[in-house]
Amino acid sequence: MKTQKQILKYIIEIIIIIVGVVIAFYLTQYGEKLNRNKNEKDVLKQIKFELEGNLLDLERDLVIHEIGLSSNLRVIKFMNREMPLSDSLIMDFYWMTRDEYIFANTSGYENLKSFGVNLIKDDSLRYMITMLYNSNFPRLSTGNTINPDINEFLTPFFSKHFRLNQDKNKKYLLTFNDSISITYPREVGLGVQQIIGYIPLDKEGLLRNEEFRFLINKSLEFRRYKQVQYRSCIYLTKMIIERIEGEI
Repeated sequence: MKTQKQILKYIIEIIIIIVGVVIAFYLTQYGEKLNRNKNEKDVLKQIKFELEGNLLDLERDLVIHEIGLSSNLRVIKFMNREMPLSDSLIMDFYWMTRDEYIFANTSGYENLKSFGVNLIKDDSLRYMITMLYNSNFPRLSTGNTINPDINEFLTPFFSKHFRLNQDKNKKYLLTFNDSISITYPREVGLGVQQIIGYIPLDKEGLLRNEEFRFLINKSLEFRRYKQVQYRSCIYLTKMIIERIEGEI
């Protein structure tokens, strides 16, 4: 009888230990899950914040690319003798050479990688974020695009066949949105004004120049590619921001 009581006591002690271990295990798991969920939300908030800043840069760069594309098309019409040389075309010669790149803030994504990208439970959101940072942003960063820098591509020819506009009365308004715009000429410091515009040294010679015709058609290809890539990147960035807002 005494032996049975001793055995029962041991069994109860073992059960208590097992139950304690199981409870401790589940409490640990629960705590880790809570901590993981908090880390996920914190990282998503950081990514959302940085993407909102990146989005502003993307949209401003796209304005430049759209102006460059329109200017390129007008220069082609000029070469086809469908447009006269005018003050606005002098500005078009300038804008068709401008290029832009994204210098994306990636600190939030780097933080995510330190935890492991699987920290994000939503498969589609995780995929979109990974695609944006590993594919879309690099394609729009300097030195990584498959197309050359448009300014570097055109400058050797322009430096030989154009002169800089120096007429301060030729004005241009660059508008990014309702609250941000730049008027040229503009003050850049120490009383110096930035004046934009390129003027052909020999209008008729330029109209007959087949090298220039080749260059402006190639630069049009580069510009259209970059414009498409920027639009795609902006669309994906907005989608991610919207999805993160739903998650947090």
